[in-house]
Amino acid sequence: MSDQNELPGVGAISRRRAMAIGLGAGAAVLAPRSLGQAPGPATPRREPPTMSDTEHAKLMTPGRERIAIVLYPQFTALDVIGPHHAFINMVGAKVQLVAKTMEPVACDTGFSITPNTTFDQIIDKQTLVLVPGGTSGTLDAMKDSATMNFLRRQGERAEWVGSVCTGSLLLAAAGLLKGYKATSHWLTRDALKAGGAEPVAQRYVEDRNRVTGAGVTAGIDFALRLVQKWRGKTYAKGVQMFMEYDPQPPFSSGSPTSPDAEPAMVGMLTAMHESFAPRCESAIREALASAPAH
Repeated sequence: MSDQNELPGVGAISRRRAMAIGLGAGAAVLAPRSLGQAPGPATPRREPPTMSDTEHAKLMTPGRERIAIVLYPQFTALDVIGPHHAFINMVGAKVQLVAKTMEPVACDTGFSITPNTTFDQIIDKQTLVLVPGGTSGTLDAMKDSATMNFLRRQGERAEWVGSVCTGSLLLAAAGLLKGYKATSHWLTRDALKAGGAEPVAQRYVEDRNRVTGAGVTAGIDFALRLVQKWRGKTYAKGVQMFMEYDPQPPFSSGSPTSPDAEPAMVGMLTAMHESFAPRCESAIREALASAPAH
């Protein structure tokens, strides 16, 4: 993963020149040539199109975004890693993984991520506070006073408040989605009503300064949208290209309404998780009822 203030592999020399040098070196290493083989006729070199120095300088001007991505036990890793990778490629942005302590936090698939900082060390107003989803971990986080107090405190001040997947349920439990349109994983989307939100069946939803993503992979989509808002369309397209985010799945069954979605599978997944949404609704109501009075 690249340094948060530099594009990967780029030092003091210009980033364009570094990329050209790197690609040239790679081509030299990979060029097939048997021992003793005479070189063939020279191939005319084509220079790739380049942008003007003014355009390049504008894109490479460091920004000042301050982004806090919340970690809690049993979060879903891709909810964090996808947006993090998009944001970390914004030159000058400060992207932090924040948790209760500096101890590694285990995700719901078994590995751990070490935070950069803790809730009590995030004092300044953030450009974005982002919350990942999960299942049992999300329910537990709604009962954790340190996590909820951080969301309430920073969520009310941040320029943007966002979530991926069931992370929107945590925002609802913190009182941050009342009166807002929002989305979540399709299995839990309607549970947002318990927090006063209006559920919307979209890949991601923007409502004023709230941006919420649907299940798991939607975090990459709305992260690129925020990069566009902060840095412009050209910059965001460059980040997408650098990530090589070009989804071409073997079938189209990513949601219950997708062309290849099988009704029997929709029914099975719904039945397997039928108790989860009601539990989320109850947890949201309990969190709102126990919130400190302003």
